[in-house]
Amino acid sequence: MGTINDILRELGVSGEDYVYLNYTDSASVWHISDDYVGVALAETNTAEMLAALLACPGDIKVLSRYDEDILAHMRDEGMLEEYDREGWFEEYLTEKIQEEAYQYDLLTIATERHDHKRGTCEVSSNVKVLAQELYNLGGRLADAFVGGFDVVVQTPNGLLTLS
Repeated sequence: MGTINDILRELGVSGEDYVYLNYTDSASVWHISDDYVGVALAETNTAEMLAALLACPGDIKVLSRYDEDILAHMRDEGMLEEYDREGWFEEYLTEKIQEEAYQYDLLTIATERHDHKRGTCEVSSNVKVLAQELYNLGGRLADAFVGGFDVVVQTPNGLLTLS
C-alpha cells in the first residue's frame, strides 16, 4: 500500500479538494457529577490529536467545520498569549483545547446516558485540510500528519473513508 498522497492521487483528489480528518474517543463517566465533561476531556486523546495537527511543522492550515483556521482563531482569541516559548507547544495546545473546548467549539462532545448515573462521553475532532497542503508535505510526512485519524474524501461515487 502506498502513502496517503499516493492513495489520494489514485482517487483523483485534486489539490483544491478538502481532505476531512475525523477522530473520536470516549470515556465512561458519571454524568451526575458536574465535572464529567472535564474528566472525559482528560481521559480521551482527542485534544492531543487535534493539538498534534495544529503543532505540525509545515504550512498546513487546519480548518474547523466552519472554515476557520483553528490556530489563527486561537491566536486571535488570545488563547496562545500565555505560551512561554520554553515548553512544548503541543502540550500547551492540548491544555488550551481541553480548557476551551466548549466555549470555542473546538471539539464535539456528546454524552450517552446508560442509566441515572453512568454514561459514555464521546469527544470528537472533525477538521479539514486542503489536499495540496498534504501533497506539499510529501509521502511520509503526510502519513504521519494524518496518522490516527479517519481520512474522508469526496469521490465521484460518494464519500470514502480511509481508516
